[in-house]
Amino acid sequence: MPIFEFECQQCRHTFEDLMTYAALEAGEAVCPACGSQKVQRALSSFATGQAGATASGGCGAPGGGCGSGFS
Repeated sequence: MPIFEFECQQCRHTFEDLMTYAALEAGEAVCPACGSQKVQRALSSFATGQAGATASGGCGAPGGGCGSGFS
């Protein structure tokens, strides 16, 4: 189930909501701060995994530098 980002048009609170596409299309997003249903979907970035990534925060390159030459 995807996570969508929204901005409330009433109080300008930004929030995330885990919902189905059907719920998104039905306008079921509600601002948790003020309860308004006048919300607009915000443009959000997304994170991707990368093969070889390590839990130490790198891209698999020694020192976690992703091969950028920085240590």
